[in-house]
Parts: sequence; C-alpha cells; structure tokens
Amino acid sequence: MTHELPPPYDRAKLVELFGDDPKTLAEVERDFLDTARGAEREIRGTVDCTVIARAAHRLKGASGMIGAVTLHRLSETIERTAKAEDLASARRLFDLLSQEVRRLAEHVGQNAA
Repeated sequence: MTHELPPPYDRAKLVELFGDDPKTLAEVERDFLDTARGAEREIRGTVDCTVIARAAHRLKGASGMIGAVTLHRLSETIERTAKAEDLASARRLFDLLSQEVRRLAEHVGQNAA
C-alpha cells in the first residue's frame, strides 16, 4: 500500500491570498522557500536556543500563512522545545524540518516548470 504525502503547502490558499497570476504565485513561492531555507540555516548554525526559537517562530508564521501544515507544526514544536532549552529535542526535530524544506523546494520547482 502506497502512502502518498499531501503537498507541502496549500497552493489554493496562495491563490486566495495573492490571486492566480502565475508570476505572482511563483514569486511568493520563491520568497517562502527563501524564508524556509534561511530559518533552516539559522537553526543549523547555532546551539543558542533563543536563536533557534526565533527562527522557528518566523518560519511558523510564514508556513501558517500559506498552509504549509507539516512545516508549521514542526516549526511550532521546535520553537516550543527551544524555549524550554531542550536543545537535543530541537536538533532531532530539525532533521524532520530539513526534510520538509527539501520537499517544499521540490514542490516549488515542479510548479515553476
């Protein structure tokens, strides 16, 4: 039995927010991907729980806005664990976040084609 993952974000939500102009949607998708990659780099590059929580919080907001449910939940959990200064848990969750950012990048690439 094949278990297919849902899309990493809700493109219909983007259309609702920004209209259905392909250029505008592509720009919003690229901007969101840049935000996600930036947060991922920040989290990877530090052991400071305050920095991790701040980056996760920023990504949580952006992912919530465009309907990236999995990324939103991961960001929220990383933010919470970082605020609790549980660096080990935040690091374990970071691996999942990185996988989801890669999945997002693939999806954005498919939409651009």
